[in-house]
Amino acid sequence: MEAKIVTYTGKVFNFLNPKPEMVCIEDIAHSLANLCRYTGHVRKFYSVGEHSILMALSDKCPGDSMSKLLHDAAEAYIGDMASPWKRLLNIALDCDDVLSLKEYEPIVLKVISEALGVPINITAEVKTSDMIMLATEVRDLMPSNDVWGDLPEPLEERIPWWKPAYVEQHFLNIYSQLKALRRLANAKGV
Repeated sequence: MEAKIVTYTGKVFNFLNPKPEMVCIEDIAHSLANLCRYTGHVRKFYSVGEHSILMALSDKCPGDSMSKLLHDAAEAYIGDMASPWKRLLNIALDCDDVLSLKEYEPIVLKVISEALGVPINITAEVKTSDMIMLATEVRDLMPSNDVWGDLPEPLEERIPWWKPAYVEQHFLNIYSQLKALRRLANAKGV
């Protein structure tokens, strides 16, 4: 069975055997900038890329900025799906090995981390930041509904609704800045 996609830059990503050489930041930025959150059920187009940028740049969202920027990077390859649907899906890696999509996603994230040479740690802080963003997105993008349960306080700032081309370039710029800061900190032994 073929289980491959061709990415924006022409790389071939093999779902059954993902490898670092199949991944690049340009594909991630382009895909996430064009991928709508909440399977498109929002008042206005809002990308996974914008979500990641806003989370990475907010001082109110705890956690490592690079991990916040790249926490959904696997979605550049496997897509953004509603979380309840993700919990129901299974991936058959071969005849004997079946994983849930929730178990498979960290495998893709690890390959991305290796490809980019940066750690992507989905810590409790990053998960808290994701919930803060959810609260902000519910407030700004969706009709009010009890389905979300108790959410933390949203960010004060409103969602700006950037166009995909802007999100892509901004994502790449932030990634480059964070990577340069990481190199500088490593050179200083911090």
